[in-house]
Amino acid sequence: MPARLEPPAYPDVVHSDEDRDRFARLYDDLVRVTGLTPADALLNAAAQFQYGFDVRGAFEKRKRRKKVVTNSEGQAETAVDEPDRPPSLDPPGT
Repeated sequence: MPARLEPPAYPDVVHSDEDRDRFARLYDDLVRVTGLTPADALLNAAAQFQYGFDVRGAFEKRKRRKKVVTNSEGQAETAVDEPDRPPSLDPPGT
């Protein structure tokens, strides 16, 4: 994976190192993913930062879940197959 693009400057609302990292992610996404010019990406990243946007941050910090065995024997229970039928067009609860 190529190195992240670093913004040429940080707005006044960016104070801590964590804020700088979040702002740099926003800037990088706007340039690489959406294809904005660096100047437009800098302006948009500043606005999005103030609103709290950080799409990639949650994915980078996500931990893997451990597999859980459902019964004491370690075998998964088999689900009962329902017959194939077309979905109902009636609203739920009627």
